[in-house]
Amino acid sequence: MNAARAVLLSLALLAALAGAALPAAADDDRDHERAREAFRSGRALPLEVIVARAQADFPGDILDVEFEDEDGQIVYEIKTITAEGRVLKLKYDAATGDLLRVRGRNGKGEGSHHGKR
Repeated sequence: MNAARAVLLSLALLAALAGAALPAAADDDRDHERAREAFRSGRALPLEVIVARAQADFPGDILDVEFEDEDGQIVYEIKTITAEGRVLKLKYDAATGDLLRVRGRNGKGEGSHHGKR
């Protein structure tokens, strides 16, 4: 892993795991607590597992990580940029780690993929 990727990954992990320590809106604080509780109760895999899968599936640099509830399903949304410069939004099921959806730009603002792993 190159130094830039390690720094970006560390920053993404810190932001996701220590969100309550940063100035944030009340909604962000609740999201952080909800994510922590989901992990503790076994309803969500650790972020490190999901990030490792994202890196294996789509090598590149992690730009952002979000923990969301979409119609009762808890998902990790990861934004990454590939070596070719494509920005991708990856959604993984937080409980199983399955890849649910890929949306991205191929340099012309086009491209999308939906599917399960």
